[in-house]
Amino acid sequence: MLWNKSLETGVAKIDEQHKELFRQVDNLVDKSQVAKITDTLVFLKNYVAKHFSDEEILQRVSSYPKYEGHRKLHDDFSQAYRDLYAKYQKAANKAPVIMEINSAAIAWLKDHIMKHDKEFAVYYLAKQAGQKK
Repeated sequence: MLWNKSLETGVAKIDEQHKELFRQVDNLVDKSQVAKITDTLVFLKNYVAKHFSDEEILQRVSSYPKYEGHRKLHDDFSQAYRDLYAKYQKAANKAPVIMEINSAAIAWLKDHIMKHDKEFAVYYLAKQAGQKK
């Protein structure tokens, strides 16, 4: 799945990181990237952690009232990703696990961005606009 405008939150830093996540997830199914699958999976693990940290910092500094719940969603996804990565490492046939990781990541990203990140973005942008007045 490719990034599209419907996934934009309006918070530039978050949107740029989301775009990079989608690019990397696309690498998992790009047949020309087969040799780089493990590197892509490790990159995703690290990039997701950085993205979640950056997003949570914005939530804390803006006193986002749903911060704890949002952080829990991040923690749950991180654990699910670690579990899938461990499954990938143990698998003799890695192709089905790669597809499972790809599907899970895309589904989670779309749902999370469309519901939770957009909700936070509305709050954050309103808070930023109020501070500029």
